[in-house]
Parts: sequence; structure tokens; C-alpha cells
Amino acid sequence: MRHYLKPGRDRVEDTPRLTIEDLRAWGFITGSPGDKSGTITFSRNGQETGSLGVKVHIEGAWSYVRFDYLLGYDKKPVAYEHELEPSPCYYGGHRLYFRCRHCKRRVTALYLSGGYYTCRHCHRLAYEVSQAHGTLSEKIDRAWSLRARAEKLRKYHHPRKANRLYLRADELEAVSWLDVARWLGTKADRWA
Repeated sequence: MRHYLKPGRDRVEDTPRLTIEDLRAWGFITGSPGDKSGTITFSRNGQETGSLGVKVHIEGAWSYVRFDYLLGYDKKPVAYEHELEPSPCYYGGHRLYFRCRHCKRRVTALYLSGGYYTCRHCHRLAYEVSQAHGTLSEKIDRAWSLRARAEKLRKYHHPRKANRLYLRADELEAVSWLDVARWLGTKADRWA
């Protein structure tokens, strides 16, 4: 099922985020268990825009990250935690994930929207790529992919399935050429 970006939905690419790798790079997550705490200061054009108090507690399965900061113009104090869940890796060691406190999903990034850090699902954020569904290049790529699959099917003696894929590929290419013609028509109208 495809999800289309509805008006009013924010994009993942435009939303500030915090990842496990960020916490590791800033020294909050190290290889040893224990507590690490500090303050992350945010700035834009050399001007401080805010700060975030962070405490990371690593102790096996009972690990968490705690955020403390002041929210809004009235400086309301906010404090909450997200669990940190270690997941074993195939060749040894483990990888850490956030466990979103609202929806309980295991995620690698938390996004700041509406004053709180939660996962992209809770904020209903959409990727920019989801807006580009049905572009000319996507249709052409899909047609080429269908043709490649059809050739394999024909090679392995499935001509009816191959013919159906060839037909769908032809339809996609025809729609793509119509899109190009429409685009050129609008450009020609502007230049005339």
C-alpha cells in the first residue's frame, strides 16, 4: 500500500533529528556501562537557539536516554525518557536502538516536532521520496525493470507471463511519452 504525502505533513528531511550515532559521536554512548550526561547546545548563524540536557544510562537490557529542556516561550520544564534497546548482531556485539516511548517502535532516530522528540511515525513525518511517486524517471525505470523480468520469463519458457509484463512496460512507456509531450506543450506555450 502506498502512502501519499497529504497537505500539512512535514518531511523527515526538514525536521531536526537525533540518532544513536549522534549520541555516540558526542561521547554519550561508549563501550562501557554507566551514566553519561551533558548538554547539547544548538545554534544557527552563530546564535544559540536552544539547549538539550541529555543523560544516557547503559546497563544491559535496562538502558535509556533522558531528555531535559525548557519548552516554549513560557519555559515549561520538560523531562522524559526513551528506552535504549540493544539488539545482537550476527557476527557478535550489539547495536543500540531507541524504543519510542509513545508507540513502542524500535527506531534509529528521534525527531523534534511539536516540542518533543519521538519517532517519525508518531510525528506523521513523510520522506521526500514519497512525494515523487509517479515521476517520469520512476515510470521509465519501472518499464525497464518489467522488460528485464519479462526477458527472464521468456528465457525460462513462460511466454504468457512475459507477454503480460511486456504489455505493462509498453503502457508505462506510452504514459511517459505522453507526460513528456504535455510538458513540452506547456513549455512551448510559455515561449510563444
